Amino acid sequence: MSIKIPRRLLAELITHALQDDPKEICGLLFGTADEADELHQMTNISKKPISRYSMQPGELLEAQEKAKNSDREFVAIYHSHTFTQGYPSKTDIKNALKVSSIATRHVIVSLVEKTRPVVRAFSINSDSEVRELVIQTDGEPYRASD
Repeated sequence: MSIKIPRRLLAELITHALQDDPKEICGLLFGTADEADELHQMTNISKKPISRYSMQPGELLEAQEKAKNSDREFVAIYHSHTFTQGYPSKTDIKNALKVSSIATRHVIVSLVEKTRPVVRAFSINSDSEVRELVIQTDGEPYRASD
């Protein structure tokens, strides 16, 4: 399984994560099916933004309206891990189940190595099973070392 994220969006994800570091970032990838074409930054309103994220409800409603009006959908939810590897935590998995009606794909930017951010994508199903997705970008697979 894969998700398509153009290099320009990967660059935006990484830039957003580095700008807000050490706070986690969050947002949505818009597009159709498994192909993202736009990044939509959200405000992290978590009381513990260093290790958690929570999207502002009003912004989420606006994003849903924007997607609906442009005949697109949420391809994935994204956030960053500022001090841990880019793999869904137990909290991430629990939260993914709560937002499964919005998106089942999740993109995580890890800033463990600030000079080498790593972007990974996952599908999380209703049984809490995590499956890593191949990120396709501009016609070729993305590798964290790119």
